[in-house]
Amino acid sequence: MDDQSGTTEGRLGRRQESEEAASSSGGDVPVPRIPLIRPLVNRRAAVYQIISNFISSYTPSNSSSDDVRPSVCFAPQMYGSGKTILGKHFREFVLLNRQVLEKDIIEFPGIAGSGESAGKRAVEVLLNETIYVNLDLRSFPYFGGEDFRSTLIETISEEALSTLPNKPKLLAKVLKNREDPKEWLSSLFQVTDKRYLFLFIDEIGLLPSRKFYQFPDLDPQRNPRKPNVYRLFFEILSSFLVLPYVICFIAGRSDAVIARQEDAISSSVNLDIVRLDPFSEETTKLFIQGMKTSTGEIVLQLLFPDHPEGHDWFFKQVRDYTGGVPRYIVHVMQVLVNRSIHNKLYNMTESEMYANIERTPPYMGDFATPSNMKPNTLRVFCALLLAAALKYEFRESETICEELVASENSQYVLDIANKFGFYYEYCSKEGLEQVQLSEQRIKLIFPKMFLKVVKEHYRYYPLIRYIYYLFPLRAPVESLSSLGFRLKVIFASAFYVRCSLSRQLEELSLFHQSFVEDVVFNTDQCSVRTVASLSSELKTKYSADEQSYSPNAWKDLYDKYLSEDGIFLPNKDNSCGPDIFVRVSVPIDDDSSGADEGCSSLTEMLMYTSSKKRRVYLIGITLKYYHSSSVDVDMIKEEVDKFLVPVSSQLELEKNDIWAVQLVVSTSYNNEVSSHFTDKQNWIMNTGVYYEERFKKKHPSPSAWQDRISSNSDKEGLHIGPNCQLVVCSVDNLKDFLGQQVYEQLQNLSSDTESVLNKLDPLAKLLGQLLTSDVPIEPDSSHIFSITADRDEMEVEVVSKERVRGVIPFDWKTFLHQRALLPEEVSTRYAPSFSRIFGDNPRVILRSSLELMRIPEEYIQHILIAVGSLDSDTETKG
Repeated sequence: MDDQSGTTEGRLGRRQESEEAASSSGGDVPVPRIPLIRPLVNRRAAVYQIISNFISSYTPSNSSSDDVRPSVCFAPQMYGSGKTILGKHFREFVLLNRQVLEKDIIEFPGIAGSGESAGKRAVEVLLNETIYVNLDLRSFPYFGGEDFRSTLIETISEEALSTLPNKPKLLAKVLKNREDPKEWLSSLFQVTDKRYLFLFIDEIGLLPSRKFYQFPDLDPQRNPRKPNVYRLFFEILSSFLVLPYVICFIAGRSDAVIARQEDAISSSVNLDIVRLDPFSEETTKLFIQGMKTSTGEIVLQLLFPDHPEGHDWFFKQVRDYTGGVPRYIVHVMQVLVNRSIHNKLYNMTESEMYANIERTPPYMGDFATPSNMKPNTLRVFCALLLAAALKYEFRESETICEELVASENSQYVLDIANKFGFYYEYCSKEGLEQVQLSEQRIKLIFPKMFLKVVKEHYRYYPLIRYIYYLFPLRAPVESLSSLGFRLKVIFASAFYVRCSLSRQLEELSLFHQSFVEDVVFNTDQCSVRTVASLSSELKTKYSADEQSYSPNAWKDLYDKYLSEDGIFLPNKDNSCGPDIFVRVSVPIDDDSSGADEGCSSLTEMLMYTSSKKRRVYLIGITLKYYHSSSVDVDMIKEEVDKFLVPVSSQLELEKNDIWAVQLVVSTSYNNEVSSHFTDKQNWIMNTGVYYEERFKKKHPSPSAWQDRISSNSDKEGLHIGPNCQLVVCSVDNLKDFLGQQVYEQLQNLSSDTESVLNKLDPLAKLLGQLLTSDVPIEPDSSHIFSITADRDEMEVEVVSKERVRGVIPFDWKTFLHQRALLPEEVSTRYAPSFSRIFGDNPRVILRSSLELMRIPEEYIQHILIAVGSLDSDTETKG
């Protein structure tokens, strides 16, 4: 049920439990919920769609007046989309859109004439001459000896007459004709003085249950000509929809959207999926601005007394976290109001509010994603997640490859997305025009508040971890320029998954022969995030929102975004720098800075930790495989100028012990470049080496390299500065990294491709390959995938090696009290939060994570020192 004002008793209990948990998280004490009053947000497109389907139901397809196929709007979307709100408040929506409907309706069944006069009369009919009946199948009567058709007629009659003073007498008069639907409807209109019936049937997903199988005319076993209950239901419904005049709208979350359309068609009913998009940022803003408490106080005035109109960044944060789903916006606002009043938290800053929203637990009563997905199912889920992050457009009837969904009930993207708990929005322009099914396109949305739950459940599954940090990704719209950006995201996911299943970068063919191939890339300790892009158009160091930086501001970009290890993806197409950044830091052996295993004091720990040196490797990956032409030396020079040259001059690499690596990756090189790939290895150019085009070979660079101009003109050739290395990845190594099939798909791409994902079809197949690593997972690797199979289901049980060895869960209280030297009461209070957020691995703790948890600075220092001491223990024992 999508009525945001409440649910059934069973779900309401879960809702209250969720909200109480939300109020109490982070140390809050549960308090009574402060009811919110929500505004009615216009659903103009959906209203017009329902009316249009009604009109088409009574428009004969040929000259025969009996040739009528009823057309009904169907809302199969996930919970909280607004389905019930639309059905229950349809008359209010008509009134809200009165002027538009009067203009756009040019004909209406039962009204003579056409044009504007017909539109005005139609709106008048909908407002004043229509009976509105809402039926929820959860409260539908149980079988009492009569069939479903008769029970439905009786239930509609009781609802239609419920407000009339002489209901019993009128009901008896109406039901006297129940055996003849036409006579029954005519008598219903007569006693109510109406001409039209609006019938809203909610929760049709309950039809395949024992309650409805008890009705003889809904039991497939007693009606073998109809293979399922839905076909029987639509057959009964169609007998009402041909009567003058019935407007029908049905709703209920479904994992078989396309199948329901097929069931309806077999019973002479056309199902049209109603458009109920999640709210945009602008609509989210209007929705929140209209919210009040039950006492009449405006919600925004409670949260931001100094800025009662709210902040644009706040509306964006709420929309990003909830996906724009109405019910979840209400849930988050409810929790924020409770916390604000109870804890006296007002006028929060952008970063404070972000942390506050991020710790809001999800509305678990609506959580639909399966908890134990089979390996292939998990790959499909990841594919759809990545498609949602990339804002990839699907056709309504699009399918996912057969081999990955062979065990599923449906191959349709829409059905599988509903099963996994995705929401979706339509890509057609706002308006009242109808779009053909074959042309209708949708984009998937997965609320981040639920993605946090998925990440925790599958926290050792590499691709889930990677995708989690991409949400929400500001992907460009479908266009030619989006091609490269989407490939960068996909390549980054491949890179992250491969790293997660490797111990050293040498196991990734991309880095063969480079000076980072022996470096260990610890994905448990690194984060994945988006960073600002580089723009040559900026006249300042960075844009106002710091989403773009000037190529002359590398130090600012490095200090803000690249101060911790991880994989970093520019937030949009990055034409002035690498497509992907990777930062890896490794400890430097220093005999003079040893420490005893048993550091007894915080001071000794601090001295030891501060004396440890770390070398930073900054890797810039440039992808050229989406270009139609082969990569030549000039193109490589351009990329070196965008990364190695400015980094070398601005970051003081030698002074700060930073080594910069430029990795150029392509599926095609010209002969000049290919001639340098000896024994199928990469072409490596180290510090002190330059390449002159006219000689087609490498030369040692003069010792006075730094006296040269920091640029790569054709006359001077290609120069590699101090602490720098250029790695041009060979085609063979790229094949090894991606796999032959994916490589061939990439090779076929050209710059005029409509969408990368049309060629990489389907995305699920690609991700399936990425997760089939060439690197074997040995028993002593940090993560072990244990697959248990039985006849009914194969579950993925992902466990850390500590659990495999039978070690008890990590004792956070002891760690915080004895290692980090925090007071015992503080350690006791923090331990549950640390366990929930960091699992059993304290090494994943980052300063940024502790700051988001609002840990005091004095405790942050102690905790980080304690984490560092764990590494020293490991080295000493080793």
